[in-house]
Amino acid sequence: MLVSIVIVGDEILAGHVQDANSHFIATRVTTHGHRVARVVVVPDEPGIIADEIARDMASDARLVVVCGGLGPTHDDRTMEGVAAAMGRPLAPCAPLAARIEEIAMHVRGIGVSGDRFGMEGLRKMALAPEGAEALVCSMGVIPAVAVPDERADVVILPGPPREMQTVFLECVEPRFLEGTGEPIWREEITHPFVESVVAAMLGDVQERYPQIAIGSYPQADHVLIRVSGPEAETQAAAAAIREHLDELRRSEEGRRMLSFLEQRRRRRD
Repeated sequence: MLVSIVIVGDEILAGHVQDANSHFIATRVTTHGHRVARVVVVPDEPGIIADEIARDMASDARLVVVCGGLGPTHDDRTMEGVAAAMGRPLAPCAPLAARIEEIAMHVRGIGVSGDRFGMEGLRKMALAPEGAEALVCSMGVIPAVAVPDERADVVILPGPPREMQTVFLECVEPRFLEGTGEPIWREEITHPFVESVVAAMLGDVQERYPQIAIGSYPQADHVLIRVSGPEAETQAAAAAIREHLDELRRSEEGRRMLSFLEQRRRRRD
């Protein structure tokens, strides 16, 4: 299954906050044998939010995860954008609305007016696209919902990482991810050459095993190759890469390159 991730927040685009949610979600998605189609960060503007979600729902993605912009203030407009993308009106989500009214009763009980406490802003947090189902976790009722749709299911989660992760692990994974993906096998290979030395070889292996993914990632003093996909094909591809690297290390040209690279790294250090 393909999954799209939409992160909402002016604070992320401005560099005030570092996005941790997409990394967490992508890790959990791939753990269950699914694949992230794309990650996009958008401002707190309903029109842009709606455009990006509509794009995902028109794609091959079957789950769209939206994070952030669910608070009581004027700039929290994610639900509005999602509703527009799905062509649904905003309506009170019963469990969320009930929780907000419990808070209102408590506020009145301590002698504070609803206006002073900002109850209208809190009631806004109970609104969701029509047909939304509240995602209730061990942290209680928070503004997290799932909206089933024949095109793609949409999950809307809070931005604070602790809340988001709790809801995701307890509510989203069991319902949408567990037991529905294909197991992914991973192999990691390191080598001391520069990427360009093995680029053609990696391309050839990728053509021979199109169902796997091969990534090459330069580190401080080596290059990491990560191979992932079905177990048999991944192991075969990794074996081919290791064999090529072993041959390169034993060759005269390979030894010369390693000597040159070692000298260059010493000068750099």
